[in-house]
Amino acid sequence: MGVYLSIYAALILIIGIYAMLTTLLNIRHFNKLGRVKDSVEGPLISVIIPARDEEESIGRVLESLERQTYRNIEILVINDQSSDRTEEIIKEHIKADPRIKYFETDCTRKLHANGKINALLQLMPRVNGEYILATDADTYHASECIAHAYSIMKAHDLDIISGFPTELCPSFAGTVNISAMMLTNTLIPHFFVYHFPLPSATFAIGQFIMMRKKAYDETGGYTKIKGHMDDVGIARLFVRNRKSFAFISISRYVACYMYTNASDAFRGIERSIAGVFPPKAISFIPIFALVAILIHIALSPIAAVLLFAFQGFSCLFHIMLTGVLLFFISWYIACRKAGWRKLISIAAPLTLVQICNMYIHGLYNRFTGKGFVWKGRKID
Repeated sequence: MGVYLSIYAALILIIGIYAMLTTLLNIRHFNKLGRVKDSVEGPLISVIIPARDEEESIGRVLESLERQTYRNIEILVINDQSSDRTEEIIKEHIKADPRIKYFETDCTRKLHANGKINALLQLMPRVNGEYILATDADTYHASECIAHAYSIMKAHDLDIISGFPTELCPSFAGTVNISAMMLTNTLIPHFFVYHFPLPSATFAIGQFIMMRKKAYDETGGYTKIKGHMDDVGIARLFVRNRKSFAFISISRYVACYMYTNASDAFRGIERSIAGVFPPKAISFIPIFALVAILIHIALSPIAAVLLFAFQGFSCLFHIMLTGVLLFFISWYIACRKAGWRKLISIAAPLTLVQICNMYIHGLYNRFTGKGFVWKGRKID
């Protein structure tokens, strides 16, 4: 028992130190990349938006794009067989801003099994810009968003960038589920991946991806994406083809109203986790080891209390407590930096447990053949 407790305490300490260093170095890296002078003039940038049953949000995102300080843009929206007022709202905005262009998916053309990627592939031939901003219909962009993103790409000669918007959800439980994404800023060393690109450690989010059109064409773009992950898939494709990528801090400039309740958030994030960590034989053991570690971290505050109850202020207690505090402080820092509210930033144990639940439930869906359903479509 003593040996096990020693190993356990040491492991928690190592994870805590790693999380703190990674979080602080990531923030330093994000600040360095974002230290640019925003340019409101430059080449044409094509904003592409797939929309399926988005009557509640499509007007909001179009209004935010119409107000961009970077004016040389075209806004291409493809209506992906919506059954609500999405088409009507888009066409209302076209009357006020000729930069908005409307398209519809051809249901007789199936370019990809994933509905969103199929829509994007049908839209891409219409793109005229030198740069492409792929975003979602449930996002909202500050007026300086495109100018800032373009300036980062230009200043650092990047082919593709992505970053976390500020995630907004009226449900506390739903926001806890969504905050699972912050694990990437705490454990993925983005500062290291930027200098030493590694596809398996490359992460992106489809709510905000900006690409150089020439680089997109050279990689084959969405036609080369396998599986249902359009965001992580396109970023890893770029990296595999030796294109320059950076994960940036964009939460000040983009917000997303992705989910409205805990159930939708669970199913949506579960789908993303399953896509980032597919059940391959070669990765099965390390992924389950990661799940076990996350559960241990989530329960470590309880373990520290029990250790104190039985051993008092022992050396092992101090080691474990230090590791616990380092990890959860680093999580809090990363969350606050990304725009999460304080209550969510201190809910890391709940979030870690939910991450494990999502992954295990996602495996169940895969192995039973249920797959994942989103907006009436089976994704996998």
